[in-house]
Amino acid sequence: MSTKQSKANGNGARRDAVPTRFTYALKCYTAEIRTDGWWIARTTTSFGSEKPEWSGPFQSIETACLAIARRLATEIADRHTRSIEAHKLTPAQPLYGLKPTTRLRARKDASAL
Repeated sequence: MSTKQSKANGNGARRDAVPTRFTYALKCYTAEIRTDGWWIARTTTSFGSEKPEWSGPFQSIETACLAIARRLATEIADRHTRSIEAHKLTPAQPLYGLKPTTRLRARKDASAL
């Protein structure tokens, strides 16, 4: 393998190049109204053996939607944290995009091991 090939991935872009964007496909949620309020769960396939894990009851559709939004925000933050760590982005770079109080994992000190 040549040096040129080893530094490029399948589409010709350099592996160590900083990406121009990050895109995240998110999970779908199902909302259900019952006699005691609104309930939410991640959507599962009808042919799968998974059972939905319902959360609730929520007093209103707005609070159910806020619960979904919090879960999606957590999912995006976790995935984006992995992306910025993999690409070694710093807070000064425009695609860093996380607040200082978000979900970055603490680095393990090699001397503590």
